[in-house]
Amino acid sequence: MQTVVVALIKILFAPITFGLLFLGPLLGELFALLGLFADASLRMGIAIGIGGCLGIMAQIRGSWVWLKR
Repeated sequence: MQTVVVALIKILFAPITFGLLFLGPLLGELFALLGLFADASLRMGIAIGIGGCLGIMAQIRGSWVWLKR
């Protein structure tokens, strides 16, 4: 039971999850605020794509792009 909980916590706090579930919607709202894309689904798709790419890069590098390692 404890190993399942630890595995779930590792998945929830993984950089990919953070990029998709936090940075993606945050970028989408920023795009909406700036008026960059008129279509909401296109705006969120691009934002989640960017957030996912940043999360994958952070997972591979072991740190976020703006942090030196």
